[in-house]
Amino acid sequence: MSVRTLPLLFLNLGGEMLYILDQRLRAQNIPGDKARKVLNDIISTMFNRKFMEELFKPQELYSKKALRTVYERLAHASIMKLNQASMDKLYDLMTMAFKYQVLLCPRPKDVLLVTFNHLDTIKGFIQDSPTILQQVDETFRQLTEIYGGLSAGEFQLIRQTLLIFFQDLHVRRECFWKHMQETGQCCLLGVGNYMEDRRRRLTFHYVYSFETFEFCTWEK
Repeated sequence: MSVRTLPLLFLNLGGEMLYILDQRLRAQNIPGDKARKVLNDIISTMFNRKFMEELFKPQELYSKKALRTVYERLAHASIMKLNQASMDKLYDLMTMAFKYQVLLCPRPKDVLLVTFNHLDTIKGFIQDSPTILQQVDETFRQLTEIYGGLSAGEFQLIRQTLLIFFQDLHVRRECFWKHMQETGQCCLLGVGNYMEDRRRRLTFHYVYSFETFEFCTWEK
């Protein structure tokens, strides 16, 4: 088990969570200022400096239950509140998406490129929030500093640790994959050619409608 896996797991699952929430906010026609506040609050909490310092320390992965609790609290770090059914669907989508991306990586080190892609997408949500943007940039710097010098063998161990974590997580919903992104549906950020800022996006569609993914009432 690699003690360098937790930051990659946390950041990639968090990136998927933010993408899904952004799509649902758009699909449900939430006013732009309120939607931005939701994402800003979650991202600011997610990239809290002290939390990131602890996250990047060499350590074992959190248990599945503990990690799920972290994301549940993170999703509720804003004026938006999810009911239990919505949170269950959200977490299923997050884990399914990142598990698939790990399986797609042709080389173990590509997991790092997938992480960079997620951070790029997150930065796109907060272009008008320089303070939060600085938090994400600092995490980007830490990733580059810590993981840039790891060997192929170390990345292989990281990938194996991720696959062991995901091996008992199965989402029992039929889906099929398309190579086009469609509005209101979830997008997977692939490795692509990161240096040229190209991303391969794969979209999946659930048999039942995403319209069942509902938010609870909003806090004032």
